[in-house]
Amino acid sequence: MTTRRVFTVLGAIAVSAFVLAACRAEEQGRITQFKPGVYLGKKDTQLGSDVRRQLLRRAANQGSAVYRSGGGSIISESTIDLDKLKDRARIQRRIQ
Repeated sequence: MTTRRVFTVLGAIAVSAFVLAACRAEEQGRITQFKPGVYLGKKDTQLGSDVRRQLLRRAANQGSAVYRSGGGSIISESTIDLDKLKDRARIQRRIQ
């Protein structure tokens, strides 16, 4: 009976140590109750013109698979023979 009690006490201590260790300092004071349609966080700060210019430049360099924005990628001329590629596609369609 005393062994069971020792394990119970040690288990309770281990669980409470885990719970207390899980409460990190950066998680304290955060919003836990939300209101629909209402932003409860801190107000955003205004961006300076230099930061805004850097963000616009970075966004221009991020290309798209659908729309070519002229971003940071280098597009070179392809060396693929398109006629051979079309013939290969026709042959594969006949096989399947």
